[in-house]
Amino acid sequence: MKNCSRAVVIAAAVMLASAVMSTPVASADSLRDFYDAPVTNIAAAQPGEVVRTKPVNSPKGFGLGFDIERILYRSNDTRDEPMTVSGYSMTPTAPWQGPGPRPVIAYAPGTSGMADRCAGSAVLGTVGSSPAILPLLLAGYRVVATDYQGLGTPGGHTYLNRLASGRALLDAARTATDPATPVVLFGYSEGGFASAAAAELAATYAPELNIRGAYVGAPPADPTLNIDNLDNTTLASAMLFAVDGTLNSYPEHAESIRSLFDADGLALLDAAQNWCTTDPAAGEIVHTSELTRDGRPLTAQLNSPTLAGLTAENTVGSIAPAMPVYLSHAVEDDTVPIEQSRTLLRRWQDLGADVTYREYEFPAIPYKGANHLPGSLAAYSDVMPWIAGLVHTS
Repeated sequence: MKNCSRAVVIAAAVMLASAVMSTPVASADSLRDFYDAPVTNIAAAQPGEVVRTKPVNSPKGFGLGFDIERILYRSNDTRDEPMTVSGYSMTPTAPWQGPGPRPVIAYAPGTSGMADRCAGSAVLGTVGSSPAILPLLLAGYRVVATDYQGLGTPGGHTYLNRLASGRALLDAARTATDPATPVVLFGYSEGGFASAAAAELAATYAPELNIRGAYVGAPPADPTLNIDNLDNTTLASAMLFAVDGTLNSYPEHAESIRSLFDADGLALLDAAQNWCTTDPAAGEIVHTSELTRDGRPLTAQLNSPTLAGLTAENTVGSIAPAMPVYLSHAVEDDTVPIEQSRTLLRRWQDLGADVTYREYEFPAIPYKGANHLPGSLAAYSDVMPWIAGLVHTS
């Protein structure tokens, strides 16, 4: 990013978000058709092949110089079956000034919820993600974002599933590249989990991609380290999303997973499938011990025969990424605890991975959840030069 001050970034982000909110969009029916209309030839498409597009109404990026397009592309689900995934692409209209082809940032967004209307390529989601990707666009990079499997398109969202998240992001990168194009994986929070998963899977799932590095911010990499922090708080909806994501990813295990919960728990899990994080219901305090059949909280259920194997399967840190990784976290993060990144760092270093690690310290804000975002904002001053160093080399 060429000496772009934080004030300029914030101002431009506000402009972009305001433009998205005020610009007329396609009718609701037309937009749902984009996501829901069957793609009859999806099995014949290659992973990462774009099968449907829909430009966002202003081809000039609302006067800020970006072409914006919704996309549907082919990916593979956890059972290696073909499926469609939605996302969006933002490309600066100005010519790329660096060497070689314009680099691509494969962007994995943070948690927005489970309902299709929460998807990053939908109007609400695009507004929410605009400030996060704007520094990347201002640096001249093309940004291609995934909505993740089942978020936007038909089917349930596979929230925090390692295979589904990593594949969705790698296939998003495939939509925008030829083998020579430099790619950087980029994500924070749920997006950090997806970026980490994609970094681990890249060598075997998408070996042809020219992935130069992966930014992994505040990743909930190990489910066993995140439940106690969320239970009995206003952030507990993330636990419901995680259980729902497991149900959606492994329908063959759905009956045994659902058997852990009582009638109230099942009703809440079913309701959460239709929540966005901005919904009032998603901010209610949840005590998981009041939702299980045996009265034990969710953290105690993770070691049960029903969940233990699935928990291990969706923990990041067992494969060394084949590219450099920048891992960062805020010490006072009260949504994703700092121990997540410290543990992931140790695991990757033990495997010989090339990891740059940074912790950020801020005064704690006395409001649950408010200490998560500062780590994302602080990282740009370090991550942007790191990315530039990766993509400006031959």
